[in-house]
Amino acid sequence: MQHIFGQLDALRRMPAVISKRTMHCLALAFSLALLGPYSASAQEPGDLAQELSPRLLFVVSGGFWESNERAEQTDDEEAEAPADAELDQRGYYRALALRSEDNSSRLYLQRIALTENGPELLDSTEVNEITERAGFITDIRPENSTGVSASPGFAAFIYIKDAPDAPEPAMLELFVDEFGEMTVDGASN
Repeated sequence: MQHIFGQLDALRRMPAVISKRTMHCLALAFSLALLGPYSASAQEPGDLAQELSPRLLFVVSGGFWESNERAEQTDDEEAEAPADAELDQRGYYRALALRSEDNSSRLYLQRIALTENGPELLDSTEVNEITERAGFITDIRPENSTGVSASPGFAAFIYIKDAPDAPEPAMLELFVDEFGEMTVDGASN
């Protein structure tokens, strides 16, 4: 590493052969080359696990969503997407529970887009019905643990206590329909 900086210093002292702008570009290129292996390693699963917040309580992924530009056109255009139309985006849902500063739980619903470069967070919405309850999430379970959903949407069961010493948690259902509309109700099963 010291060898590289020595060469950069030698290049900097060369009169008029290399402009300051060229020197800055070379320094940036060397810096990026040196940082490249380090930033790539940050994407390793073990490193990602180390970066997770200790406030993270539970994460459940599942269901799916998809969008199609033609399907989102207005009714005046009366355009329906044919069955073989290419989708603009697709992905899955993720529900995650986090511990607040006051130790109560907050629930977030996220849409994860599947891209050529891997999964990317598209949006994240706090589930206000859970936050307003100021309870303590003790578990989150997917409605379907097979990993395969037959229709768009997402459902998960949220187990929540209103007080840490409550004997049994209440069970709520987080449901996202095929249009992306979210509801939280008492579980019906």
